[in-house]
Amino acid sequence: MLGVFAAHTAEGWVFAIACWLMIACWQPGVLSGGSQHSIFEFAYFSVVVYTSLGFGDIQPVAHVRLIAGVEALVGLLMIGWSASFTYHMMERFWPEHEDDA
Repeated sequence: MLGVFAAHTAEGWVFAIACWLMIACWQPGVLSGGSQHSIFEFAYFSVVVYTSLGFGDIQPVAHVRLIAGVEALVGLLMIGWSASFTYHMMERFWPEHEDDA
């Protein structure tokens, strides 16, 4: 479980850094609603998008919306995969929960 949590955390940071670099280097858009535009604000935005919480206090503007949409899709798939993987491993390592019929 710690590995799954670490993987999700790493994925969130990868998207945060990618969004930060994209806005800093190519300027295809901005994040509106934020105040500092620090890497931690991008990390917060990334976690909100990755988990599909959608607070709405920081919004992507212009082409930055594309990376936010991709991140939401990746987050949905990876969180679903993690839940499935966890269930599979629990079923495999907890034989007392199998049907004896």
